[in-house]
Amino acid sequence: MAPAQKPGRSKQDYQTPPEFLAAVKRRFGIREFAIDLAADADNAAAPIWYNEEADALTQPWGPVEGGHRWSWCNPPFAKLAPWVEKAWTESRAGAHVLMLVPAGVGANWWRDFVHGKAFVLLLNGRLTFVGEPTCYPKDCCLLIYGPDVAPGYDVWSWA
Repeated sequence: MAPAQKPGRSKQDYQTPPEFLAAVKRRFGIREFAIDLAADADNAAAPIWYNEEADALTQPWGPVEGGHRWSWCNPPFAKLAPWVEKAWTESRAGAHVLMLVPAGVGANWWRDFVHGKAFVLLLNGRLTFVGEPTCYPKDCCLLIYGPDVAPGYDVWSWA
């Protein structure tokens, strides 16, 4: 029997390390993210952001006129299914989303909305979130969703 999960009882608002965001921007040639889909005033990675009240899961993530945009998302890890489902659905409508999540390859949300639907960069090198004394205890990955993104997998030594 697997250990019981404790959704929602752990910290959910980890701030993405600036050095990781810089590496992502370099890899994808991004000067600035168009929007941060899961943020607040203290941890936003873009000038425009959705907080819990604005509820990104009810907002459109689609492209802006004049070209595509890259949205950033470091969602609450306790309930990832609606976030990856929304990323996949919005990518089919033209959105480009970069999403940081734990590498939950055995989870149903992974099977249903990541495998075969996103390009997955498995991160070689664990992340230490802002304000935390140690690395996050699980492997993470960067999911890439977009209408022109071919599903697949690779390993990225981001540091």
